[in-house]
Amino acid sequence: MNKHQTLPLFDAKRVFARDLGDKILLMDQMNARWVMLDNHYWPLLSLLQTCDVPVSFQAQVDGLRSLLITNGLGIGSRDDPQDLNTLIIKLTKKCNIACTYCYDFENGDQAQHGDVDSLKSAMSQALKIAPEGNTLHIIFHGGEPMLVWDMLEELVLHGQAEAEKTGRKISFQGQTNMTALSPRKVEFSEEHDIAWGISLDGTAQINDRFRKRTDGEGSYAQFARAYQRHGHFIRSFPVLSTITIANCGKLLETALHFRGLGMAGWDWSLFQPIGRARDKADHIGIDKDALLASWEELFQAVERGVFDGFPVQPVLKYLKNFVQGPGENMCMRPRCGAARDLLSISYDGAIEACDCLDRQGPFSPLGFMGETSLEDARQTEIAQKIKERDTVKDHCSNCLWFGVCGGTCLAHAGGLQSVDELYCALSQLAFGSIARSLSKSTRLFDYLRSCTYDKGRL
Repeated sequence: MNKHQTLPLFDAKRVFARDLGDKILLMDQMNARWVMLDNHYWPLLSLLQTCDVPVSFQAQVDGLRSLLITNGLGIGSRDDPQDLNTLIIKLTKKCNIACTYCYDFENGDQAQHGDVDSLKSAMSQALKIAPEGNTLHIIFHGGEPMLVWDMLEELVLHGQAEAEKTGRKISFQGQTNMTALSPRKVEFSEEHDIAWGISLDGTAQINDRFRKRTDGEGSYAQFARAYQRHGHFIRSFPVLSTITIANCGKLLETALHFRGLGMAGWDWSLFQPIGRARDKADHIGIDKDALLASWEELFQAVERGVFDGFPVQPVLKYLKNFVQGPGENMCMRPRCGAARDLLSISYDGAIEACDCLDRQGPFSPLGFMGETSLEDARQTEIAQKIKERDTVKDHCSNCLWFGVCGGTCLAHAGGLQSVDELYCALSQLAFGSIARSLSKSTRLFDYLRSCTYDKGRL
């Protein structure tokens, strides 16, 4: 180094260490940058935080500090996303399935559809807010969006025309149970490149425990009929399962089932005790010990190569965050996407920071279409509080995983400075397992490279 050059200001307090046996993991709690070193560096770590380094160790400590700085640890600030890039549009509250755990349908609610002009306005506003050159991702949700297909088509055509007029890019995704699929919907989806996520909880026995039709019968048979008629189309998309007591101990079985069907991948969403399940947590909720044991079993299968080429998101999300750093995943970073790069518009025009936030809680809504613009909604007091949430100040201050975990999901934690115990335990398990695996082999890197599926973000 030139004698006139100086190293960047280094903050050793941001760098946390984890003993992995032959290796040491060093991770920056703020920006999630990390390196893995041989364990002979361990005696030097405590010397990074002192100015009184013995002369005999000075060169080694300077070398370690330089190594960390070169890899981005202990320096710089965290870049928090600011630009809106995702808009969830809840087309309807109507659904042809009455899931026992539905987080979006309160007991006593009536099915209603969104106002198409209001939803068009939301899309137009979002396109103007989104920076030029970026893509605005529209996610159609419900209820069941395929029950209001005329509205969906109208919104897609409007969004494409508005994007072309404003010089923006737009993409379309949606969440569906696929039971109302038809040739017309297949054709339009393919023509306009709509990426669907499919709601299904596992095998027929698992799925039908809580995903029931309005007459009380299980819904898997309806999916099976759609799969028989339009299998080639359906197999091009991933499945999203709600994790409850029915499947929390059967993650490997569930992943194998969907891989066997030829689906494009499998993802999960953990049960929330809100909506129709507000008072049913004891009956539906997740068994923590069973979930953690089941996740470990699933991880070991991924590690062995069982799922090479098949994206198992309950593992892959943690792996991608660890290897590539947080950012793309709105729910696993120190600054979540709610009211920042994400907004959600409900069927009644409510503007929400995230559709998973409890409408009966303190963080929703931010305003209503026709009364509040999307930009104003992003600047409300509630939105600002959500965007300023930082659990590292309290619960997560001594956790090296904070940079890749983010302090657990606000919607599940319930409070700005609270953390969700289940999500916390999952992060501890997942990131610890990934670190130990990467300290011994490149097998997980091989799995990550094998999962090239990127149609949609569900």
